Amino acid sequence: MKIQNGISAVITGAASGLGYATAKHLTAAGAKVAIFDLNEDKGEEVARELGGVYCRVDVTSDESVDAGFDRARAVHGQERILVNCAGGGGAGKIVSRDKKTGEIKRYPVDRYMSVINLNLVGTFRCIAASAAGMLELDPLEDGERGVIVNTASVAAQDGQIGQVAYSSSKAGICGMTLTIARDLASEGIRINTILPGIL
Repeated sequence: MKIQNGISAVITGAASGLGYATAKHLTAAGAKVAIFDLNEDKGEEVARELGGVYCRVDVTSDESVDAGFDRARAVHGQERILVNCAGGGGAGKIVSRDKKTGEIKRYPVDRYMSVINLNLVGTFRCIAASAAGMLELDPLEDGERGVIVNTASVAAQDGQIGQVAYSSSKAGICGMTLTIARDLASEGIRINTILPGIL
């Protein structure tokens, strides 16, 4: 997809890191960006810097995600680009021993689920919300309605000690990408997932 002046983009987790870099790059290419993030101070600052719109969004909440897309679309129109960068970790071995007492501890299931809900389900939720809006757009000259890019991690394929929650959530993003691509292909919506790592 050619990033032409006026094309609308939504970036989750855009107040810092990879999300911020993506928002900056898309703005420089001529896109109108919506900054989805929980950090209001940084989100507003980035929106001012880039001339975008900040939307306080919690990707673990249907209501928050829907409200964010409503706000972004009211300002910039329906997005043709979604980049999912929101996410987080939650380090800990599945079982471990206390170094002082020898007590055996299990990784808390609720902590595991919070990482899954943030990284995997949050990404899915934003994809579904964005793709539903993209279906209402007329195709561009090349037949394309939109493009979605997800952020997984090299940990999806090579998880390290203490990354059980993080690596499985990122593997889930990889696992759903091809299926979603097949679901959306006939509608002119592409989806890809990147796996960043540490050099």
